[in-house]
Amino acid sequence: MSAKLNLFSRRGSSGEVIFQSGRVHLLVAAVLVLVVIIIKANKSSAPAFPVWAASGLVRVGKTEAPGMVSSIDLSGARGEIVDTQIIVHAPPTGLTNVNVTASDLTAPGAGTIPASNITLYREYYVTVTGTANYGGGSNPPLGSGTYPEPLIPFNDPETGAPLCKIAAALRACDASILAGENQPYWIDISIPHGTTATPSDSYTGNIRVTSTQGTVTIPVALTVWNFELPTQPSELSLWTLWPPAAGNTITSVARALMRNKVMSWFDDAADASSDKSSAGLNRSGIDGYQHFQVKCNGSRSSIPTSNDIDAAAAKFPESLALDLYVGDELNDCPEGYAELKTIAAHVHAAQRTVKTILTVNTPDSKLFDDGHGRSVIDHWVLLVAAEKWPALPFAGGGDLWSYTSCNTGYGNTPEWLVDYPLINERIQAGFLNWTQGATGILYYRADGWTAGNSIGSWNNLDTNACGGGLGRPGDGIFLYPPGPIASSEPAPGIRLKAIRDGIQDYEYAQLLKNQGQASYVDFVLKPIAASWTRWSHDPGDLESVRQKFGQQLHQLRHP
Repeated sequence: MSAKLNLFSRRGSSGEVIFQSGRVHLLVAAVLVLVVIIIKANKSSAPAFPVWAASGLVRVGKTEAPGMVSSIDLSGARGEIVDTQIIVHAPPTGLTNVNVTASDLTAPGAGTIPASNITLYREYYVTVTGTANYGGGSNPPLGSGTYPEPLIPFNDPETGAPLCKIAAALRACDASILAGENQPYWIDISIPHGTTATPSDSYTGNIRVTSTQGTVTIPVALTVWNFELPTQPSELSLWTLWPPAAGNTITSVARALMRNKVMSWFDDAADASSDKSSAGLNRSGIDGYQHFQVKCNGSRSSIPTSNDIDAAAAKFPESLALDLYVGDELNDCPEGYAELKTIAAHVHAAQRTVKTILTVNTPDSKLFDDGHGRSVIDHWVLLVAAEKWPALPFAGGGDLWSYTSCNTGYGNTPEWLVDYPLINERIQAGFLNWTQGATGILYYRADGWTAGNSIGSWNNLDTNACGGGLGRPGDGIFLYPPGPIASSEPAPGIRLKAIRDGIQDYEYAQLLKNQGQASYVDFVLKPIAASWTRWSHDPGDLESVRQKFGQQLHQLRHP
């Protein structure tokens, strides 16, 4: 006490000193209270465990160090599905009962994107043997390892019912995360159509991660640009040439694909009208009602007449584009050309417009005329790995589509396998298809499950469909069987989401072309998508171009 008295003895009498000493005690007490408050505030504002955001173009490993991005910032058009990821990292004590929920996104101008438009998935890790003999080119695989790929939905995609209320082998909810490990969650935000429902504005909300050990909230900001993507994509697609796998149906596989802007080989005609208006169906094959195939040696199934073609086509809405898949990979197969010309003549003579479609390495000039001045093949679907894309503009008749499969070719072109970066799927379906003059995209199968409608098919993506010694992880598997998740539909994978995003990228380029901006599109795209062998592998380049296109379309719509 004497030290304190001496400190203030110069200010007055002993009474004054005693008074000042009391003030010092009060001041010290106040400071201590303030320090306690600050410490508590810091503790309350610190996250209960690390959670960070990441682009949908990256895969986050199980044991990667936590990232630094603590909020979600997105932009998109009305009618678009934009996506992102959040990654939950378990502290040394681990995490239990982890769940993720989303709030509505609201804008100052009274616009609302309801939480029901936000689809949440828990990402599932799979271990694969890497791609073998990739070709030695400029696009090598990442190799054997563990990758997030299948997506477990929180809710049934068809009914919206919570899947967590149903007993299942795999569930998105109530996850446990081991100490030091990551659990990524995929987030799809479907921006509603229409300026009334979703005016151009800045929308905000949050994603909430709860667990037994605490809660973390991630803020979300979404800029909605002043333009709209059509319900029906401009880019055509045809997936899954073979009958549905066990546990799937024509309808369930078609719906699961259409939710991601991709069209199945053929739609059930009874569903086509509603699928066209609400699910974006933009084409269908008539193959489910009138099948035909030519083989390389010229053998074929029965050739339908023009009346047969019309009868099958009449089952579908009049405005829906239709096609007939007439042959598969008929490379150097002149024995089949006469049969192709015959079927083409019948198809083209039908009253209803139906187009022929064929997979091949490169167009053959012997099929550029069906005898009536029209190309035998309307849709030439070319294997990009063969590196035999024709010079542009293509003058052979018909149009061009692209596809990829088991064949990695010379190792330069995009590959759709688990151990490749996700930009492979996205840039082929989007900006590369655009610059290379492709109007459609094909893939041979989506549900090539290795163990039927069981959890074994989720865990084993090492397929042997390409032949012995040709490891191709995830080849033919973009959907995962519904049995283990008790869902009405198969579940999507991250690679399918990348395909969807690419189809939406293509739409940006198409919308700009429609507004007289084709030269601008080419100028911006050529540096990152020059050819099937020269394209940017940097996700940042792709994201930058998409932002430029979105901002340009937004400005063009402003008065």
